[in-house]
Amino acid sequence: MKNLKDQLAGIAALIAAIIAIGGGFVKYGEITAQLNTLSESTPERSIEIEENSEKIISNQQNLAILQKDMQLLRIQLEELKEMSSNPLSQ
Repeated sequence: MKNLKDQLAGIAALIAAIIAIGGGFVKYGEITAQLNTLSESTPERSIEIEENSEKIISNQQNLAILQKDMQLLRIQLEELKEMSSNPLSQ
């Protein structure tokens, strides 16, 4: 009877070890799949980031140009106001 219990305990331990090893392989497969997914999506994200950076730089340049245009228009407007308020300029 004791021998049978020892054999059953040994078999149970063996089954538990096999299940633990199998679980480890399953987890390894999941991690590998996630890493593959991340590595495949990374180049696309870096391209998107580059495109966004280029758009931001372009928008900043356009904004600077528009600000200078507005500054010039304000100066011209002030000149027109001065000319129209000066009776000798007419």
